[in-house]
Amino acid sequence: MAKAETYDDLIFQLGDLARDRLAGKPNCPRTMDRVYRAEAALGARQEELAALEQQMNDEDAAWQEYLGQYDQRRAVQAEIVKKWKKAVDAVEGQLKTIRKTLISRRADLRYAQTSLKKMEAKHADLELTTQDDSKLAMSRDNIKKNRLQSMRMTREVEDLERQVELALTPKPGQPGAPGLVAHKRMLDMEDQMTARKEALEQALADYDAAIAQKEDEVKAADEYLEQALFLLGEDVYAQRIADAQLAPFYPRLDRAR
Repeated sequence: MAKAETYDDLIFQLGDLARDRLAGKPNCPRTMDRVYRAEAALGARQEELAALEQQMNDEDAAWQEYLGQYDQRRAVQAEIVKKWKKAVDAVEGQLKTIRKTLISRRADLRYAQTSLKKMEAKHADLELTTQDDSKLAMSRDNIKKNRLQSMRMTREVEDLERQVELALTPKPGQPGAPGLVAHKRMLDMEDQMTARKEALEQALADYDAAIAQKEDEVKAADEYLEQALFLLGEDVYAQRIADAQLAPFYPRLDRAR
């Protein structure tokens, strides 16, 4: 048994067809303007979504290109290090603990800096939403403590970096100097790659959030367009606008009411 036609379905179909049949014509209902605005809004949101997705793809493509170049440059330095392996191993043995500490402190510093930014943003919101002086004072104190902690961690990281720099800077005439220079370049490249990777991961996370929000906006704009088409259909039906393709809907709607 065929499913009975519902009034809402028929009205929507009528509005959808009327959009194409009546646009720009003298007998076009005023509710068509709402449809135009809804279409423009939906189109704008879809373009914004596509732009975000393209930017995200561009970020990933740039990362892949960078990785390819990184591997090539690193391979060149690795060959030099291999040639002077004994000299490099001797220095690396001294640096192993320092490097491990440096990597850990850099991670701690990045976390502290991120936390500080969040605290500052939260404090800015708090200043707009509360007049409680005690809460504001506590927030400012926490920011001050975390800022000082971040400064101390920055100095510690810089001191560790200087130790590594000094150990990997060969003295005049030092045996294996080319290997030490190449090894230092490799470490610098690795640090830069790690920093860039973390920045990429944060950027991709931001894009994911922005895309999710934009998808919600597209969905809302699409729903608004459907509502506009429905209202157009009701307007056309109420006026029973003369049109060869629209007219057959009127008796069907009469029966569905």
